[in-house]
This record gives sequence, C-alpha cells and structure tokens, in this order.
Amino acid sequence: MVIIYKANSKQEQQQIDLRLESATSAFQNQYQQRSYYLQAFAETAAKDFGLKEVFDADARSFLIALNNHRKRIDADLAFAVNRKNLIIGQLFRTSAESKVKLGPEQNNQFRFPQWFDAEKATSQLYLLEGQVYQLSFAPLKSGQQVVGWIGYGYQVNGSLAQNLANVTGLNVEFLLSKAGDRWLNLAAASPYTTGSPANPMGQLIVSGNPDPTTFHTSISLGEVDQQDLKAAIYGSRSSLLETLRQNLWQLMVVEGVTILLALVIAYNLSGTISKPVKELVRQAQYIARGNYDSSVNITGKNELGQLAQEFNLMQQAVLVREQKINHQLRYNSLTNLPNRYSLLETLEELCASGSPGCTLLHLDIRRTKTVNDTLGYDTGNLMIKEVGKRLSELNKEKMIFHLGADEFAVILMTTDQMQVVTWCNNVEKFLDPPLCGDGVMLHLQVHAGFAKAPMDAGNAQLLLQKADTALSHSKREMKAFLPYKAEMDADAGRTLSLVNDLRIAIESDQLQLFYQPKLDINAGVVRDLEALIRWRHPEQGMIPPDAFIGIAEQTGQIDALTRWVIREAARQYNAWVEEELLLSIAVNISAENLKNQNFTAELEEIWQEFSLPMDALTLEITESAVVSDPVSAIGMLCDIQDQGIKLSIDDYGTGYSSLAQLKQLPVNELKIDRSFVDKVYSDPDDQIIVRSTIRMAHDMGLSVVAEGIEDAETLEWLGEQGCDKAQGYFISRPAPAAEIGQWLKEKDKAISANA
Repeated sequence: MVIIYKANSKQEQQQIDLRLESATSAFQNQYQQRSYYLQAFAETAAKDFGLKEVFDADARSFLIALNNHRKRIDADLAFAVNRKNLIIGQLFRTSAESKVKLGPEQNNQFRFPQWFDAEKATSQLYLLEGQVYQLSFAPLKSGQQVVGWIGYGYQVNGSLAQNLANVTGLNVEFLLSKAGDRWLNLAAASPYTTGSPANPMGQLIVSGNPDPTTFHTSISLGEVDQQDLKAAIYGSRSSLLETLRQNLWQLMVVEGVTILLALVIAYNLSGTISKPVKELVRQAQYIARGNYDSSVNITGKNELGQLAQEFNLMQQAVLVREQKINHQLRYNSLTNLPNRYSLLETLEELCASGSPGCTLLHLDIRRTKTVNDTLGYDTGNLMIKEVGKRLSELNKEKMIFHLGADEFAVILMTTDQMQVVTWCNNVEKFLDPPLCGDGVMLHLQVHAGFAKAPMDAGNAQLLLQKADTALSHSKREMKAFLPYKAEMDADAGRTLSLVNDLRIAIESDQLQLFYQPKLDINAGVVRDLEALIRWRHPEQGMIPPDAFIGIAEQTGQIDALTRWVIREAARQYNAWVEEELLLSIAVNISAENLKNQNFTAELEEIWQEFSLPMDALTLEITESAVVSDPVSAIGMLCDIQDQGIKLSIDDYGTGYSSLAQLKQLPVNELKIDRSFVDKVYSDPDDQIIVRSTIRMAHDMGLSVVAEGIEDAETLEWLGEQGCDKAQGYFISRPAPAAEIGQWLKEKDKAISANA
C-alpha cells in the first residue's frame, strides 16, 4: 500500500509539473509575442516619412500624427522623445478609461535616457500613474543620424491577465513589489479587485508562502522603477488530481481482496499508469520547445485515456492560438497579404543568402485620402484591396506585401533596370481599368520608388529606407516611378532641416518679398504688383518658394507664413504711399488658409492695423485650391469679398475646375497661366485658348492678366485681343522693393518726358 501510495504521489507531482511547464511555456510565448508585435510596429512607425516631417513641428500636428499611428494597433501608450531626451509626445489611457489623454510627463525630461545608448530598438517596462506598460521604442532617423525615439505600449492589466489565463487554463495575476517586502496586486484574471489585499493568493506565491491547496509557479517579468514585476500562475490541486486519487482508492480496494492478487495488479497498474504519465511528460517537454506536430497516443476509456485526450485538445488549442497570433503578426488584416514584418524577414533572408540580388519597389496609391474623405472609408478600403489583388496577379513570384494604409511593396528577383522599368509599366496597365466603387468609377494609380540590393543597400531596413526615399521623390516630382539615387538622401536631410528652420525664418529676418510689376496694356503704365516670397537662408543661401511652400502646408506653418507675407505687403504699401507711389499689391494665399476658420478675422485685423484701403491688396488663389473642397472654399472666399477685399484666380487653366464652379467664385480677376502664353504668338491652339478665355472672362465681368510675357510680339498680340494686364520678364523681373520703387519712378519720369 505504501509503495502504491508513493507511486501515485509521484504521478501527481509529474502531472502538476507537466501542467505548470505547459502553462509557463504558453504564458511566455504569448507575452513575448506581444512584445515582438510592439517592437515591429514601433520600427514601422519610425520609418513613416509623414511622422518625420512633423516631428519637430507644432505640438498639435505631431500629437495628431502620433495618435493616428497609436490607433492602428489600439495601443494604450504612445511616446516620442527627441534627441535632447525631452518628451515631446505622450498619450495614454488606463483600463478604467477608454479616452486617450495627454501624458503627465509631456515636455518633461525622459527618466531613462540610458535605454537609447545602443541606438537600437528596445523593449522595456514603464510605470506611469501607478500602471505598468509593456513599451517598445524605435529610433527615428534622418539619414544615419538618430533625431529621436518613437514608442508604443500596452498596459499590463486585467485584460492581459484574462487572455493569458485563457491560454494557460490557470489563474494569472500580475504583482508589483513595494517597500517592506510587500506586493501589490496589479492585475488579475480572477474576479477579485486588483490593487488590494482582497486576493492574497498571488501575494502568498511570490512571497514564498503559498497555499498548500494550490499548485503554482511565478515568473519574473523584469524591473520597473526599481520594483520587481512578477506573474503568479496557479490552480487547484484537488480539481487537477481528482481522477488520479480515484485510481488510488481502486487499487487499495483490490489489495484488500488478496495480497498476491494485489501485488500482481499493483505491478500491472503501476506500469499502465507510469508509462502514460511519462509519455505525457515527454510530450509536455516537446511542446515546451515549441513543437506541436505530434499528439499523445494513449488508448482506453479510463481516466488516463481521458486525460490524454484532454491533453491533446489543450495542445491543439495552444497551436491554433499561436498560429493566429503569428498570422496577425505577419499578415495585413484588410488584404491578407504579408505585412511589413514579413517583408523585412524576407529581405533579410535574401540579403543573407548571397543571392544575385533583388529590387524592392515601394508603392503608394494616389488620392486615397480624397476617396476616404468624399466616398467613405469602405470605398477607400475597396480600392486598397483591389490594388493588392491586381499586384498579386501581376507578380508570379507572389512576393507582394501590404505595409499598411495605402502602401504596398513588391520584391522582384532581378536588378536589371530594363526589366524593372518594364514591370513598372505593366503595373500602370494592370491598374488602368477603373474600379466601380459606390457608383463612382475610380481610376487606380500609384507612385512608386525602387532600390536594389546589394547595390543600393545590403540589409533589409536600409533597402526599405532607400526605396521609401525614392517614393517620396516620385510623389514630389509627380512621376509614376523613380529609382533610388544617392543624392536623394541629401535632399531628404535637407527637407527635414528646412522643416525645423522655417519656423525660425518666419520669426527672424530671413524672409523677403520681391515684387513683379503688372503692366496696364492699354495705358502703358504700372498700377499693380505681385508680391513673391524669397527665403535667404543663413547657410543654404536663397531658397525658392517651391522648395518650402509645400513644407509649410504639410507641417501646419502655412498660416503663420501667409500672415507674415500679408503684413509685410501691407507695410510696403504704406511705405510706397509715403513716396507718392499708389500701387495695388497681389498676395498669394494657400488652399490651407481657406480651411482656417479665423482667416477672415485675421485679414480684418491686418487691414485695421495698417489703415489700408480695401483695394490696397489683392488675394490670389489657384483654381486647384478650390477644387479640393469647393463648398467650404467658395464660402470662405465669399466672406472675404464681403469685407471688400479683391480676389484673383491664379494659374487659370492648370487645375481641374469646371466652368460651373468658376462662375460661382466671387473673384475680380483671372490670370492666364504662362504655359498658355509662352508660345501664344506662334501656336494657333494656344491662341484659341487664350482668346476664348479673355472673351469669357470679360463676359463674366472679370479683368484678365496674362503671365509669362517674354517678348514684344506676345505683348502686342495680347493687347490686340483685349487682355487688360501683362506680367513677365519682358516687362520686369521680380526684384526687392527698393529696386522696384526706383524702377517705377524712372518709368514715370520717362512717361512725363514723352507727354
């Protein structure tokens, strides 16, 4: 009897060890997968060019961008630290609150700068307002230089504990060490309230005084703010070992019949029990190493057979959960295509294999935001899925990846330039048939940039960065696709530098207005000028407006820039009035200005501050600015006209506005773009366009200005067609106010002398 009892006790302990070993393996796998997922996403966000552009912009713009990335994985904590270890972005939420709040450490020094010493992605535990977060940081780089760190995290809370309890089949608690060898219940899967002594089980386990009625283990998860974070895993001994103890009673009854028969039966039964249990132990060890391809083969309808069956079911459940987690980690949920994590894995394998080389294409679908804003996100998602489907049909190797949002990547197993260009051309053809979405025919178009390995980069991260740089240039230059070139890195660094320098330029004395005259063709005099902004950078010299206007619009600085231009033009107007030069100055405004609800009030303040007559300044707006949101744009322009301010449509003919929209615009003037004027003297088609535009504008009561006059013949022809004003190098190049003022005075003297 003693021998049987000891054998049964040993089997009990083996069963407990098996259950704890399996639960520990499942727990650690699930917990580490969450950490890997956070790290992969932080690295993905840190590569986003849009996030880099607003990294040092105004806090609101950056926090919006940071929160947009947080929403993608529903993170509980978002972090941004600049290279001076200042927290410039901290958004968080707790289990009790679904609303995201600005973190209490915003604009404070980061407490753990040593985490960033290796300049690599790092995963840590972080304590914030009594809550612990799993947090992963990734470096944000400009070229090879780290300019800051981006991090995202999930809270270690009851939801995590419950998920892990479901995976392990046991109770799970998280505990945080406190002063005096005390432990705080941080979170639990059980119904007890966390953070109080109401549920002492986990505290007893980590303190080394466990309840003998439980089987248990504890796992150290790391240190946070010099406090240990541990997980306690436990279950009831009685419920687990009930079947084995029933076996013991049966053996004792059999032993009472006859000692000899009991010995024989004991011998036989010990073999039938220990062998299956040993097989279960071996199988648990096999599973603990991450293998799920075999099951326990114990036949019979007894308790051990049932236990083996339950063990196999548990093994399959763990396998299904792990497969689901791995799939979510490597595949995009919208298109079911491999994601950025899979792309980097594949590229690393290719780079390490010594293959002849490959080409990585980074593609971005055009006009996705417009489709989302106008037709809704369902239609936008339909467009994204269709592009993924067509790309998959085109690439026979099936090496298509969906990086998120409207971005895709393709790996071509060639570095031949002609083959890559041919494939890009085929992409345009495959995407050419329109997609019908929400009753609207959607034209599918992409921008693409590509880089080659090993010529352009020898590792996955760098190759993706080079392709992304080429993509940014293809967008900027409005090209379908562009190859990576080394000089693009310098351009990217220069753009990032301009983002930071522009704010300083607006506040200091680096900006300057040049003025270009508009000639009254009939009278032969100049009464109007256009103000054109220039930037005298202290290190880079004169920077043209095309290089920084777009940056100002993207980073939210365009309102401050426009305000500076209008104020400077107003000041110069008054200065010329004192010199007895009565001139009207045209100032360009952006489509982004029309989205500013305070814009009309700001204009009124400037007119009052400088005591301007209403016709002192004219505001010029391009027709493409009206196309993007015609209803609100026209409404804003009507408010401006109601104030008495003159308006002009700039670059007419280059946008996509309809005549129906044009007739609704409250404008006084129409400017014909230089692309129609350059060759108008010799090109019959341009003559038809310009002549009909002048006639149409006059019929609508608008005056007409022609831009880009380069010779006397063009000026004469425009005068014959009834064009009101002319602007171009033939009349005068743009020049600083002092030079233009002198030029106007000399021209007035010449007119007086000839009178």
